[in-house]
Amino acid sequence: MIKRFLLPLSISLIFLLLFFRFVPTDKLMESFSGISSGNFLLAFFFYTVSQVIRSIRWKPLIRELNFLDIYLINSANIFLNNVLPARTGEISWFYYSKKLGVSLRLSTWSFILGRLFDLSAILTIALVVYSAVKGSLIVFLVSSAVLFLSIFSYKAYLFIPSYRKLKDLKNYIRQSMNLKLSLYLLLCSLLSVIFKFLAIASLLTMPFNFLSFLSFSFGELSTVLPVHSFMGYGTYELSFSIPAKLASKDLKEWLMEAFIAHNFLLLSSALYGIVAIFLLHRKVQ
Repeated sequence: MIKRFLLPLSISLIFLLLFFRFVPTDKLMESFSGISSGNFLLAFFFYTVSQVIRSIRWKPLIRELNFLDIYLINSANIFLNNVLPARTGEISWFYYSKKLGVSLRLSTWSFILGRLFDLSAILTIALVVYSAVKGSLIVFLVSSAVLFLSIFSYKAYLFIPSYRKLKDLKNYIRQSMNLKLSLYLLLCSLLSVIFKFLAIASLLTMPFNFLSFLSFSFGELSTVLPVHSFMGYGTYELSFSIPAKLASKDLKEWLMEAFIAHNFLLLSSALYGIVAIFLLHRKVQ
């Protein structure tokens, strides 16, 4: 257990040490102080809308819970997943769901479906925008394939073997999913991603274009990495900056943008997550 926490903590400490040696502190503080209260409130509004839509998405998958309970579990899960290393924060989803009367089977399969649609939404938007900007037919076809697979994911049970736990997943998809629900989950996931991007875009000074969305997408994808650093420091910033590096942009500037975006997401998730954990513990007592 100690080793599981030691690696993510080491990654974060090494990154922060190198970050503050590489990026001038005065320029970083200037970037933070340049954020107006209006822009911050607008970013927080978009973030809130994103999380509300994300919680609405879970409702058809977990009918036993009302919207408020789902929103609290979602908020607690995002916060704990952000601050705890090595994906250990994911456990909170199953813990609180179980405490509120949801079976482990239902919480597990609904969680997996939600994560898959999150990934699909990010990939679909990023690939569509890239294909439009670059005029790449191949990328457009790949984005179309991702979209097609997401829409018709309710037919996935036809290809899942009836082997141990996979049989349980196969039965869950066959009994719970349909075309209407697949479209609903995909639409909610797309809207959640778009509003989260708007939150970041309204906060930062980077141009509102394809590169900024691609950077945002890379940052979001880093949150599902098997090795997730402590509070995400290091993995998020480096992932966020990869597109800028490939486009030969100033790496210092984009690392600063990534650091600001990351801290905003940590703060926003904490504001909702801490309150959610408090209310959930009162509910389950």
